[in-house]
Amino acid sequence: MADQPHVCLIVDNPLRDLEGLVLLARQLATRGARATLVPMYEQGFDVPALRPDMVLVNYIRPNNVDLIKSYKRAGVLVGVLDTEGIGGKNADQFAGMVKGTGCTDLVDLYCVWGQAQYAAFLRQGTVPAEILRATGCPRYDFCAPPWRAALPEPSVASGYVLINTNFPTVNPRFSGSSSDEEGAMVQAGFTREFARQFIADGREAYRHTLGMAIELAKHFSDVPFVLRPHPFENLDSYGAFADLPNASVIQSGTSLEWISGARLLVHQNCSTAIEATMLNVEPLSMEWFNTPALRLDAATRVSRRAHGEAELIELVRQGLEGKLAHPSSEIVDFRREIISDLYLAMDGASSVRVSEAVLSTMAAGEQHLRPAAGSRSPSLRGLAAAAARRTLGHRAGKALRRLYGSAEGERRRAGKVFGDGLVNTILQRIDAASADRRRFVARTPASIRGGMFSGASLQLAEVN
Repeated sequence: MADQPHVCLIVDNPLRDLEGLVLLARQLATRGARATLVPMYEQGFDVPALRPDMVLVNYIRPNNVDLIKSYKRAGVLVGVLDTEGIGGKNADQFAGMVKGTGCTDLVDLYCVWGQAQYAAFLRQGTVPAEILRATGCPRYDFCAPPWRAALPEPSVASGYVLINTNFPTVNPRFSGSSSDEEGAMVQAGFTREFARQFIADGREAYRHTLGMAIELAKHFSDVPFVLRPHPFENLDSYGAFADLPNASVIQSGTSLEWISGARLLVHQNCSTAIEATMLNVEPLSMEWFNTPALRLDAATRVSRRAHGEAELIELVRQGLEGKLAHPSSEIVDFRREIISDLYLAMDGASSVRVSEAVLSTMAAGEQHLRPAAGSRSPSLRGLAAAAARRTLGHRAGKALRRLYGSAEGERRRAGKVFGDGLVNTILQRIDAASADRRRFVARTPASIRGGMFSGASLQLAEVN
């Protein structure tokens, strides 16, 4: 390992993940490491070209197992900071989904968000205890000092009612139909029966949510409303709401950014309800069309529950007039409990914990790689894909993909790109909020030879 250890951070969804990973990259850089942000769809080219000591992947699922195997065969350590750290119905289901990939022996470090996931992973033997760390998730560091000061101002003046939707399976932005989403759910570990029920219930919930959003905006016509779809939803489907004079549909920015400027949050089964409680914004849940397949227990239990349209309108009215009663002791206690269970702590230090776990894993990795993982080969398909990348290089591979690939695949890629301008804007806000007075910039890594490198990955460097 070089004097300056090098870690690649895989960025899945920039809209959701980029700010937290930029903060993590900065924490690593302040501790003497080289940190490179790698777009998820470019990792097959860029990680081999960059030759890091460690790659921190966004998850371990069937669709990236061959890539992980190729990293291990090249002598690269593999860590996981799962972007869906509270995925599944509960912690045990999530631990079972990860274990069900059959590939967790490939991992040298697994960072879970909270104590519930940590305990579930141990109960189910998902990964060995010695590589499991409860760290929290860096993107939630922006809920606490000093990083809350680094949240950007929303593009709409504060004081709006925020409606967050969560229907990527029935209103998909990237895939062609819900049948594609059904297949993706099955591949992720859900049964086909559950996937079909989830999608059927989701269609009804989407219809009710859109109708209720329109009703609220019409009823409170002098109040601004912002509807923020899930990052993987089709924005255009909310046109009937956006046509109202006091309504906006906005998919840019992070959920924390938009919650921070809201007076209330209206949702159904959206984990941003928990984020709202972190930022002292009251979440209101539309329960009258909820179902067992759709219900996310934590999101429901942290919220004030409306069991009909009239009850929701009354709760919104009370919230706008500052007359909401103090939440029940049951809700208050659960909110406190859920932070520890799912997010570890709201102390602004998750990025520190992850960076220290990464650095200690790299230091230990100088001695040895985990032998069970190092001996496993990618599938024949994975070997063929890797050979094609090496032979064609990035430019030719990209041209062939655009010529013969699907429009859906190109839409997915387009939705997951980020540039140096965006990353440096985030860095400037983080630098300004930091007490260390150090300044960093993101640049394309220098001296990367060969045709494999995409040019899209960005490495942090300190500026004097």
